[in-house]
Amino acid sequence: MIKMKNLVKILVFIIIITIILGFIFITINKKDNKKDNVLVIGLDDSFPPMGFRNDNNEIVGFDIDLAKKIGNEIGMEVRFQPISWAEKEQELDSGKIDCIWNGFAYTDERAEKMTLSDVYVKGEMYFILKNGSTAKSQNDLKGMKIGVQNGSVQQADLEKSEFGKEVEIIGYGDFLTAFIDLDSGGIDAVFCSNITGNYLIKSLKKDYTTILSDGISTASGSVIAFKKGNIELKNKIQNAFNKLLAEGELDYISSEWFGTDMFYRGGDE
Repeated sequence: MIKMKNLVKILVFIIIITIILGFIFITINKKDNKKDNVLVIGLDDSFPPMGFRNDNNEIVGFDIDLAKKIGNEIGMEVRFQPISWAEKEQELDSGKIDCIWNGFAYTDERAEKMTLSDVYVKGEMYFILKNGSTAKSQNDLKGMKIGVQNGSVQQADLEKSEFGKEVEIIGYGDFLTAFIDLDSGGIDAVFCSNITGNYLIKSLKKDYTTILSDGISTASGSVIAFKKGNIELKNKIQNAFNKLLAEGELDYISSEWFGTDMFYRGGDE
């Protein structure tokens, strides 16, 4: 028979273990609930004006303000996770981030691999050159060095195009580095969206000229990308965006970053 003293010890031990396990369970639940209420956004933190670091090393930008506004609307804490743009799809598939929200261009190929929001900003693709360049048309750029951001839709489009076969494509970690090389004469032009290009031209206060691209781009505007099949999160964010846009609650964000209304509303051309 188990002595009374030993029985008490066993009961005390069981009670202590039960309390510890209960505490662990509550802690895990709290962490899980907190995680469920956090929206982790993957971005390139050197992609002005959509998302970049200011002089205080803070992540700011058009998409940053937009995500914060929508996060507040849906009651979720927004966290921004800088990622390698060349590995963005792997980051999304692995679950390390919940979405890609950083001037992410729509293409049919991306729509097959990911769940995408509606287009919310439209832009055009063009070449940026130093003023005084001998090139006056896209055809004049043949044989020249064209800078793009690694992993960008501009890089993919240029590499797949017939025109891309007649130029030397140089990849960079970000567009700002490409602009620096353009200034130093390392490349002849930068191929990017006018949304990014216009902002950089204004910010850098440089004398550039532009040439609108022809027959290269497959992109049709910026979207938010989610892991394939994550319809619930996509709809949650999309519905909040539609509501705030209709109420005029997002107008100030576009005005602040672009000085005009850049939001795409279905049917706009």
